[in-house]
Amino acid sequence: MVLIANYIPFSAPEGAPNFNSFSPNVLYEINIDTVGDGLAHVKYQFQFETTRSSTPTFLYNTGPVTTLADPDLHVRQTYSVTEIVTYGTNVTTTTLASDLPVPPPHIGSKSTPNYAALVNEALSAGQISNGGDDIKVFAGPRDDPFWVDLGSIFDLLSLRGQASPIGYPGGPTVGVDNLTGFNVYSLAIEVPAARLLDGAPEGETVIGGWTSASRRSTRVLANITDVLAGDAASQDEASGPYVQVSRLGMPLVNEAVIPAQLKDAFNNLAPSLDAVIYTADTAPLAGVGDLLQTSVEDPELGRLLCALYSVPLPRDTDANCSTEVDLNTPGSGRIDIFKIFLTGMTLTDQFTINTATGPVTLAAGTVVNQPTKGSDGNGAGIVPAEMLRLNTALKGDLCAPMPSRLGVLGGDACGFPNGRRLADDVVEIELLAVAGAAFNVLAPAAENFAFNADLIGVLSDSVDRNDRPFSSTFPYLAMPHQGQEHVHTNLNRLNLMMVAQ
Repeated sequence: MVLIANYIPFSAPEGAPNFNSFSPNVLYEINIDTVGDGLAHVKYQFQFETTRSSTPTFLYNTGPVTTLADPDLHVRQTYSVTEIVTYGTNVTTTTLASDLPVPPPHIGSKSTPNYAALVNEALSAGQISNGGDDIKVFAGPRDDPFWVDLGSIFDLLSLRGQASPIGYPGGPTVGVDNLTGFNVYSLAIEVPAARLLDGAPEGETVIGGWTSASRRSTRVLANITDVLAGDAASQDEASGPYVQVSRLGMPLVNEAVIPAQLKDAFNNLAPSLDAVIYTADTAPLAGVGDLLQTSVEDPELGRLLCALYSVPLPRDTDANCSTEVDLNTPGSGRIDIFKIFLTGMTLTDQFTINTATGPVTLAAGTVVNQPTKGSDGNGAGIVPAEMLRLNTALKGDLCAPMPSRLGVLGGDACGFPNGRRLADDVVEIELLAVAGAAFNVLAPAAENFAFNADLIGVLSDSVDRNDRPFSSTFPYLAMPHQGQEHVHTNLNRLNLMMVAQ
């Protein structure tokens, strides 16, 4: 299993002299639920330390950096990886590795003349053997593995590849990937699936995952006289327990489903509390729970698609571009979105997937990625909780011979939202899901929604791939962009425009 968490989006590779980096005051975690109770039964903690040389310089480096120990590199980061396994009162904490190097930013041809060698040095150090398992870890800058036309989508949900009014009056144009040329700071760990599931209920193959970041509860700014006198380690010092300030599970839920009024609370919330808040009917949580439920089951994105472009919505019985929701009754509104985001998916109608041996029809009742065993093997303790879920048993011949970028909606059982492969087109999949593409196979069998299949070619931002090809080897993310050559232009779009001309 490969687990990847990305932080600090829109990192410009030329952001000198104070390049972005992981914070030594933040606890970064990749959390895995193997029971379905919304708790992190396996978690991987990453903690960083930054050191600076005593050389009096404002520069990140004062010569070509040819190794991670090069004396011309004046800012270095190292990190530790800790595995914490928790089942009931049994907690096992294992330090997998310490003092692992983080590659520096990809500065330019003079400063980092052989950046691949620096990455390989970090990857070599991240080869770990523990308990008979081979584990790989990596932390460092990579190309942002997401693509989306933010410029048009956030211009009143416009899709520039379509004709007006969905697009613009001038007619369809090539989509713009506004993340082209930007980096992120990535954590990646590759572990055997059996290691993740060791301790899970017997027969359970579904895992759920989310990432988080936590900061110390107290930040103290030192008096300038203490800083000048050397009595303070730095101008600010962090102390106290860690407090979670960031949470991300299913892509785009935090960004495009949770309203601004809930974001701080959601970022602080553990998935195990989602259902508690969701169904709260007394003050002060009742209003919060109602807003959370309506945000999921009557999503704002769906209301916009309906209001702007007359896209019909499931369970919109009065045709007012808003799905009816029975507050405190989970799944009473968009049951399909509720299952995708909070419970995992079990089919209520047959569904055909493309496999290596040809099309296969999955019967109603087939588990796609919904946990079923629970703490007693019969479903006890399973609760709705927002996270990205993956059925580890769906693999091999069950995967499409040619992976579909539309994942499950494209007939590929091994794609998003059953986990997320790097090449899955998350934005278009979620646009189609909000429009009801999965409703009929997730809603009660007695219901039927007339999803317009023509929307598959319309609800598209016309950006279908990453700006850089992904790697075929760990950590699979593409190399980060170089500061010397960085341009804020979508090269894919320029190429397509030249071909069109």
